[in-house]
Amino acid sequence: MKLEIRRAVADDLPALAVADGRAFGLHYSSTDIDDFRPIFEPNRFLLACEPEDGAIVGVTGSYTFDLTLPGGGVLPTQGVTWVSVATTHRWRGVAAELLSRQHREFAEEGVALSVLTASEGGIYGRFGYGAAGRERSVKIDRRLARFRADAPDPGGVRFATTDEVRAKAPDVHRRWAARTPGAVSRDDRWWDYSLADRADYRDGGSALFHLVHPDGYASYRVHHDDHLCRVVDFFAATDEAHAALWRALLGIDLARFITADACPVDDPLPFLLEDPRQVRTTELKDGLWARLLDVPAVLAARRYPVEIDAVLEVADAFLGLGGRFRLRGGPDGASCEPVASAPDGWLSIGTLASLAFGTHRGHTLARSGMLEAAAPVLRRLDAAFAADQEVRHGTHF
Repeated sequence: MKLEIRRAVADDLPALAVADGRAFGLHYSSTDIDDFRPIFEPNRFLLACEPEDGAIVGVTGSYTFDLTLPGGGVLPTQGVTWVSVATTHRWRGVAAELLSRQHREFAEEGVALSVLTASEGGIYGRFGYGAAGRERSVKIDRRLARFRADAPDPGGVRFATTDEVRAKAPDVHRRWAARTPGAVSRDDRWWDYSLADRADYRDGGSALFHLVHPDGYASYRVHHDDHLCRVVDFFAATDEAHAALWRALLGIDLARFITADACPVDDPLPFLLEDPRQVRTTELKDGLWARLLDVPAVLAARRYPVEIDAVLEVADAFLGLGGRFRLRGGPDGASCEPVASAPDGWLSIGTLASLAFGTHRGHTLARSGMLEAAAPVLRRLDAAFAADQEVRHGTHF
């Protein structure tokens, strides 16, 4: 039976919550739905429905964000979310139809790229996405983690109420995002949602505690049964704020272990300690995924630490938005335009997304068969696409 594809309306949210809950094994309460409603953009959600009774059997949606590129350029983006197909309707092309319509609409609107975080790593490559960032979880035994005698000790950290955080943290986050590739913006709705701190989502831990610094912010909760402090949010707009906040967190006496689920691979924390091994990686996985919808716009918007002039042949089997493009750029700016000249490298649009954010090297992608280019070209691409920091999106969506 042919399904009806339609745009959501505000009144669909309770039924959407049921469909999403079935897909991800969750039950949403009325409070959950009320909390979510302010960030719900119905016109950004497409639904696949049974024509007989209107039952929702497939969903894709998105949120409107700004995204920071390597070098500090910012582009408006759509953060794809709530993607699911009912288990009763799997393998019928429902997801492909929804995602095709959604992303073609993005492109028609002039959205240059979209992003998402994936529940499974094997899904989105066929839709032109590439892994653009990594997400690392760490665990620290507080009793063994001692700061180097000459490590920075800037001070300036204090406790704050949720109302104080709501007033002060957005400015810190904006400054953090400006220097962090992959960072997505948080508007007032997202701050309200992030700070709601409902008891059902504490997983047995305390309500949130908040630490603020003039250039940083961290929130955490304490799990007394496990002698654990879990860092929930952490943003530092300066290295001094980063060091000061971690000194405060590692000084929490009643917690034996400190955990953080979004500690970048290049985080300087281990090197603040006498023994860097005390920052133990417990999980390392893909984080942000990106999908280029306008190759010239994305490549021209970022900055490159060294000069680059290369022609890339980009294949896009899903949407047909590839082509042959000449990229010329450097520290002061870049241009990218379609050309007919011979290419220096061949890659898919998803591979280009992985390369464009600087997390994954061209040499690595070439060794896996995802990028074809001569050795001198690979060296130029690696040097040009390098980023000063690891990608970190900072807000789970």
